[in-house]
Amino acid sequence: MDSGHEYIRSRDNPRVKFFSKLAASKYRAEERLFLAEGVKLASEALSAGGVKYLLADEEKYFERGDVFSLCESGGAEVIILSCHAFSKVSSESSPQGIIAVCSFPDFHMISDKCCAESLRDSRLIALDGIRDPGNLGTIIRCAAAFGFDGVIIGDCADVYNTKTVRASMGALFRMRITECENLSRYLSELGECGRRIIGAALCESSLSLGSFETESTDVCVIGNEGHGLSREVLDVCTDLVRIPMEEGSESLNAGVAASVIMWEYYKKRGIGEWRKNR
Repeated sequence: MDSGHEYIRSRDNPRVKFFSKLAASKYRAEERLFLAEGVKLASEALSAGGVKYLLADEEKYFERGDVFSLCESGGAEVIILSCHAFSKVSSESSPQGIIAVCSFPDFHMISDKCCAESLRDSRLIALDGIRDPGNLGTIIRCAAAFGFDGVIIGDCADVYNTKTVRASMGALFRMRITECENLSRYLSELGECGRRIIGAALCESSLSLGSFETESTDVCVIGNEGHGLSREVLDVCTDLVRIPMEEGSESLNAGVAASVIMWEYYKKRGIGEWRKNR
């Protein structure tokens, strides 16, 4: 193939083996690299910067000139793979023929130390034990859509799991994410700075969403899909909130619940005012 780029035919090539290992969390953490597959995600990643390699299926390469043109300014190395080699790296059942190999963003942090001053004007949502990567990605996507500045996570699914990356639909490349080993302590420090910590929980004492005045400094916390908020996080919550629903309805999926709550904050703030003040 005369493309001017490196071409790899074999699935057993060392570079192909290296890229395929990034499907495992252990190797992603060691290399600080993750995969973003598909035209939409690869384009978002290239626009945001931080793409080290762009892998292309040889049969799709010439169909995606618009994407590969972004590499010229982004500095990513393009590698063409045979269909056989590409399938070893791809996790899609119907691959689009493009995979971006991305560096962990600098604005994604691992920290148990809350720098309250730097977060003073930030609109935040916190996640406690969200284990489904699809839910995690959906919440990150909705946080970006509803004007939130950061997502704080504790004991959640891997942010760079391919399902999380896919569900975030590119928001992962824009959203500030802080991972905490001790979420309750982090939230407690935010509370000490005057923020309300509002946990989503079905309790008799829970406030009904929409029945109280929301504040831009509120930090809402969404709990585990099956067990809800941990005892430690519940103990630092200043208030609890529930989403009103028709009697007999099942509890909402964590991703949906988080989206409804974030929308309420977006709406109550006033969409025009929210945009003006950002």
